[in-house]
Amino acid sequence: MAVTPVQYDSGKLVTIGCATGQTIVKGDMLSNVDATGYYTTVSAGDGNTPTHVAMETVTTTANGEQVQAIRVDGVIFEADCDGVVSLVDIGTFCDIATKGTLNPDASSDDVFFIEDVVGTVEVSTKVRGWFLMAAPNT
Repeated sequence: MAVTPVQYDSGKLVTIGCATGQTIVKGDMLSNVDATGYYTTVSAGDGNTPTHVAMETVTTTANGEQVQAIRVDGVIFEADCDGVVSLVDIGTFCDIATKGTLNPDASSDDVFFIEDVVGTVEVSTKVRGWFLMAAPNT
């Protein structure tokens, strides 16, 4: 399960400092909300808008350990969902299901805009769209 950049990602790769003890898989969503100021993976219902997507798999062993990631601003992504995507989900906002998947049926936090389904509607569990940006550390 992952979030993958597919368009407008040129020049967006950066190295960011993550909090210790983070199990990060390539394609996980990250946000800078840790009390120490380091990036962590996001989770369902935490209200945090992802600011980066991890581009490598790593388990961090110290605060500030550097991880390659892509800034989400202006990038189109394909993202796995926690269930089948319906026609009514296209053109709507959705929430995070896990650190690597979206929930197209939830819209409390509205962190991702679903532009289209990748594959067949009512069969596919993958969408294309973009993240809504929030101010860092909100």
